[in-house]
Amino acid sequence: TAPAVISHLLRPSSAGFLQFDVQLDDIAANLRKVTAGLNNLAPGPPGIIVLPEMWATGFAYHRLPALARQTPEVLAALQQLAADRHVFLVGSLPEMGLDGKKIYNTMFITGPAGVIGHYRKQRLFAPIAEDEHLTSGKSPLPIDTPLGRIAALVCYDLRFPELLRTQTGRGAILLVVSAQWPLARIDHWRTLLMARAIENQIFVIAANRCGADSVAGGTTYGGRSLIIAPNGEIVHEAGGAEEHGYVTIDLAAVDEVRARFNTVTIV
Repeated sequence: TAPAVISHLLRPSSAGFLQFDVQLDDIAANLRKVTAGLNNLAPGPPGIIVLPEMWATGFAYHRLPALARQTPEVLAALQQLAADRHVFLVGSLPEMGLDGKKIYNTMFITGPAGVIGHYRKQRLFAPIAEDEHLTSGKSPLPIDTPLGRIAALVCYDLRFPELLRTQTGRGAILLVVSAQWPLARIDHWRTLLMARAIENQIFVIAANRCGADSVAGGTTYGGRSLIIAPNGEIVHEAGGAEEHGYVTIDLAAVDEVRARFNTVTIV
C-alpha cells in the first residue's frame, strides 16, 4: 500500500511548463522548440517540466505508425536534455504497443537516466477521431519518482475525476497534465484543473498547447498552462501564446493542507 504521507521527505523543487504551437508531423522542429524553451527557462534541479500532449508529432494520423516507431529516438533526445538540466521532462507521445499494431497516447516521465514511468491516456476524444486511431490505456497508477509519487492525466482525462482520485488514493502528491485543449472550451480547462487540485489537495502542473492546426477540420488551442497549489491557489498562469514558465514549489505543502482537513483517503 502507498504511504499516507511522503512529502515530508522532499525538498523544494522547480515546477514548470513549456507552452508552444506543436508543428504537425515535424519532430525536429518540435524538439528545437523544447530545447529553446529549456534554454530560456534554465530550470534548476531538482525539478519537473511538463510539455503539451503529443508534443513532438501532433495528431498526424496519416503517419502515426511511422511516428510511433520514432518515439524511442525522441525519448533518447529528451533524456539528454533532462541530463543537461538535471530535471525530469514530462509529455505525451505516440507509443507503439508490443504487438506492433496498437498505438497509445502515452505520457512519459523522462529523467537524466531515461524513462522512469509512463501513463497511457484513458479517455480518447471522439470528436477528433482519436478513438479510431489510438488505443486507450487501462488501470491508471501513480509513478514513483525522486520528487515523490506523481499522478498523470492526458487532456480529455481531466473531465473524469475518478482517474485522478484513484492515483491520489495511492499516494500521489503532484499531478502532471499534458493537453491540446481548444480555445473554445478554455474556461472548462481552468475550472477542471482547479477542481482537481482542490478535491485531491494536490499540486498541479498542466501544459497546454497554443496555436492552431487542421485536425478535425481545424482547431485553435487555448494555451493557459497552469501551476496550482494543493489549496487551489493559482501559482502561475500562462497567456494564450507561446510561453514558458516555472516556479519553486514546496511539496511539503501537501501535508500542511491535508493536516488542516483531509479529503483524501489513502488505500
